[in-house]
Amino acid sequence: MSTNTRPGGPEGGPVKGIYHETCASEGHCPYYFGRDKEGGCRYFMVFRITEGVVDGVDLAGINAVYMGDLPYPTFAEVTTKGSHGAAYISDTATPAQRAVLDTFAVQALGGALMKDFWGVHYVPIEVVEDDGTVTVTMPTGEMTQQLTRSGDGQPVRIENSTLPFLTNIKAAHAPYWRWADHGRHYEYKDRCGTWADFVMGAPPA
Repeated sequence: MSTNTRPGGPEGGPVKGIYHETCASEGHCPYYFGRDKEGGCRYFMVFRITEGVVDGVDLAGINAVYMGDLPYPTFAEVTTKGSHGAAYISDTATPAQRAVLDTFAVQALGGALMKDFWGVHYVPIEVVEDDGTVTVTMPTGEMTQQLTRSGDGQPVRIENSTLPFLTNIKAAHAPYWRWADHGRHYEYKDRCGTWADFVMGAPPA
């Protein structure tokens, strides 16, 4: 795969799916609103690809988890310097999918935020969803997330966020998440979360 290949060309289309994220914030992540956060942040991001072709390879069914550290306290630094961390991708990926994902996972899925990659690892990733709750488990981390609902039972939503690749953004609650790898060990209870749809590499309008 050439490093300048993007979905949306003759052999590709937008890569779409479901996005789950939790972080170290007790309230909703201030970066979603363009605000600073004292001490920076840490995060557990999940991309569940439901459709999309890159370089003629279908990526539907692949899960990718990004574990990262945002050491910068200001929103301006986050947008320019990004984060440090690693990517974990379903070990069910075929050789053809891995050849694409080795680049796509770094440049597209994680490229919007993660600037310093510590590696792409193919590992077992289990995702279980049931009635507004999702649990993601892999060898070095896990996360449970629940949709936040208002008095009418509908999800609480976030409009016009600072992350342009997300739509249908819903607030969520993470009772627990952890990550231990690359010399880091993060473990949190009762933190904020986001449950949304994502689109990467859409063709120009």
